[in-house]
Formats: sequence, C-alpha cells, structure tokens
Amino acid sequence: MTTNPQISSPAAAAIAGMRMIDEATFKAATTVVPKGAKLEGAMSASSDLALRIDGEFKGKLILGTGGAIHIGPGAVVDCEAMEADIIYVQGTIKGSVHARKSLELAPTSRIKGDVRYDDRLDVHSGARVSGSIKGPEVDGE
Repeated sequence: MTTNPQISSPAAAAIAGMRMIDEATFKAATTVVPKGAKLEGAMSASSDLALRIDGEFKGKLILGTGGAIHIGPGAVVDCEAMEADIIYVQGTIKGSVHARKSLELAPTSRIKGDVRYDDRLDVHSGARVSGSIKGPEVDGE
C-alpha cells in the first residue's frame, strides 16, 4: 500500500482551519488501533461511538447512528466495509467506505476502493481516490 506524504506543521494548522468536520467530533474518540499496532477482525456499534485508528486495521467496521471514524495520518486500513455517520480520512484505506452524513478526505488521504457518501463530501487538494465515488441523487435528474 502507498505511504502518505508528510505535511509540515504550518500546513497542518492551515488544513485544520479548513476542515468541514468539527474537530470536537473526535475530542473524546477512543483510539482502537494505536500507531505501531495491528488489529484484524470486525467491530460494530449500534449508536454514538467515535473512534480513531492510527495503526493498521484489517476487517469490517460498522458504526450505527452518531458513529464517527477518524483514520489518522499514517494509518493503513484494509476493510471489507467501513460505515459510519462521519468519516475523516488522513491515512490510507483499501476497500469500501460509506459515510451517511459527512466524508472528509485530508490532503494525505489515499483510498483505493468504492466510496459512498449520503450527504456531504469534502476533498482537500492532494487527496487521492482510485475507485468509484457515489453521492446522493441530484434533484431533477
């Protein structure tokens, strides 16, 4: 899997100011896979859970109503399926991603697979997607 470019501190601060997803969403996030760790399996939650992945994860990750996922810089995720209300990607994902409310792709994000968002999408300059992107139906079409 491709590694992500490094972003300088001043650039990171500027990017934080442009974010669509409020940083407070992940303030109390549980780090499920810390940097340097690997986890394989499936995880689900029925409601209101925010989590962060900074290491490597392989499997399935489905969060219910209010669920939020932050894929940190340097994280590598190989997922059969990833679904949550809010997804913020700074790392690398291979697989299927579905954001029910907001999907934000930081400049360091790399996605190889199918991406679906039901409401809002924000793609920062430098983000890369290799695969399909499907959004909500356009009114009148």
